[in-house]
Amino acid sequence: MVNLTGIKNLKKSFSLPLKQDINQTPELSFEEEQIQALKDIGNKLKMFRDKHSISLEKVAIMTMIRINLLEAIEEGNLEPLPEPVYIQGMIKRYADAIGLDGEELANLFPTVKTQEIAKKSIPNLSRLHLRPYHLYLLYILLIVLSVRSLSYVINNTNILVKEEEVNNTNILVKEEEIINTNVLVKEEKIINTKKQQSEPENQKDLLDKTTAQKPEKTEEKQPVLVNIVAKEESWVSIEIDGKLAFEGTLTQGTQKTWSAQKQLVFFTGNAGGILISDSKEKNIQLGKVGEIKEVVFTPQ
Repeated sequence: MVNLTGIKNLKKSFSLPLKQDINQTPELSFEEEQIQALKDIGNKLKMFRDKHSISLEKVAIMTMIRINLLEAIEEGNLEPLPEPVYIQGMIKRYADAIGLDGEELANLFPTVKTQEIAKKSIPNLSRLHLRPYHLYLLYILLIVLSVRSLSYVINNTNILVKEEEVNNTNILVKEEEIINTNVLVKEEKIINTKKQQSEPENQKDLLDKTTAQKPEKTEEKQPVLVNIVAKEESWVSIEIDGKLAFEGTLTQGTQKTWSAQKQLVFFTGNAGGILISDSKEKNIQLGKVGEIKEVVFTPQ
């Protein structure tokens, strides 16, 4: 005799794991989604920064974000980074500083679990059952809306007709005013020309002589000379006549002089550690320690 119950139990034991494997689809956790999104965003930021030769130190100065946090964003490392909302803010500041759309990139980083939002937003459609009186109410609602829309269209057409009539009357009034003002201006011009003809020509000669005697002032442009003394170690950037002349860190005690014909732009990340002077003023401290400062020098 064949044991049928044993065969059925064996079939059930084989079929259950197969059904479970088919139904179980691998889903990423919220933290894994954040890491993946941060890696993609960091890769875009790093590629753009390398393409335009922008140093990470300069980005740190411009955004006031520490270098280790910027490196963590580029590498997709969540451990040293703060809460997700602050990460979004840092991504926006980083992207805006190098010339990308910061808001668009920041929105790519998830801060709330998308699975929970989807579950809450999707209603249970199985509970909804349409019945004949629902369709009847819907039909009545459509009739009411159509009647209201027709009345609204008719009222708007009447308003437009009235506005056109008012505009036409205003245009006619303005045209009359313009014609009257033109007539008055022409009459005044004729009177003024008659008065000018009656004046003696000696006054014109005197005016010509006085204008001829005024000497013309000529200003000679002198080159810009700027002297810089580093009290403390400071990162600086020098742009002369539209070209980058120097970019780097000046050690304590360094003294340098630059000159330009049209314009010299000086940028530093530590205004309190720099003394600067030109041909007109003596050594001046630009600002506080750690303050970012930009100064433009011209011959004037």
